[in-house]
Amino acid sequence: MLIGLGSGTTIRLFVEKLAERVRREGLEVYFVSTSYDTSFLASKLGLLERPLLEEKPAIAFDGADAVFPGKWVVKGIGGALFREKIVDYYSKEYVILVDEGKLKSTPSDVAVPLEVHPFSVSQVLAELRNFEGVKSATLRVADKGKIGPVVSDNGNFLVDAVFSDVLLPENLERELMTLPGVVANGVFAIKRPSRIYVGARDGVHIIQ
Repeated sequence: MLIGLGSGTTIRLFVEKLAERVRREGLEVYFVSTSYDTSFLASKLGLLERPLLEEKPAIAFDGADAVFPGKWVVKGIGGALFREKIVDYYSKEYVILVDEGKLKSTPSDVAVPLEVHPFSVSQVLAELRNFEGVKSATLRVADKGKIGPVVSDNGNFLVDAVFSDVLLPENLERELMTLPGVVANGVFAIKRPSRIYVGARDGVHIIQ
C-alpha cells in the first residue's frame, strides 16, 4: 500500500506512530513524502519510500495551517506546499490532522503562501498587490541562520499574501496560478480533504 505523508509537527508525530504500527503488525506500507524533513524521519524509522510514478497513493495524511468552514484549508507555511499539493491532489483521498487552534472562521489573519520562481518574484509581488482583496504580499525572509529569502526544497522563493476575505476559495486557487512564475499556492479548495481530524481538549473530533 502506498500512502502520502505530508509535512509539519503534527505529521512528524503521525509518522512516529505509523512506523510503530508497521513494525508491530508487519504491514506492507510504502510512502511518498512532501518534504525532505518527512522523508528523512520516515526512512530513519524504517519506513520504505517510493517515488510518485504510475501508482497513486491510496490515501495521504497531512497537516494544515488553517481550516475554514466548508473544509477548505491553507497549507504551506513550512514551505512544502508544491509537493503537498501534488501528493494530496493525486492521492485517492487525503485527510488533514490538526489541533483545534487551526480552526478559523475567516482568512483575514492567515497568510496564504505561494512558491515562486526567483526570476519572477518581483513581478509576482507587484501583481499580487493589485489583486482584489489583498491586504499585503511580502517575500518571506529567513530569521535564523540563513541570510536572505527562505528557499523551498525545490529552490524557489516563498511569498506570503494576506486577503481581507475569500468568498470563493476555488476561484482564488485557480487565479493565483495564472501569475507567471507562481509554482504553487497554499489554497487547497478545488480538491478538499475527505476528513479532518481535530485534536481538542476533550478528545478528537472528525469533520466529514
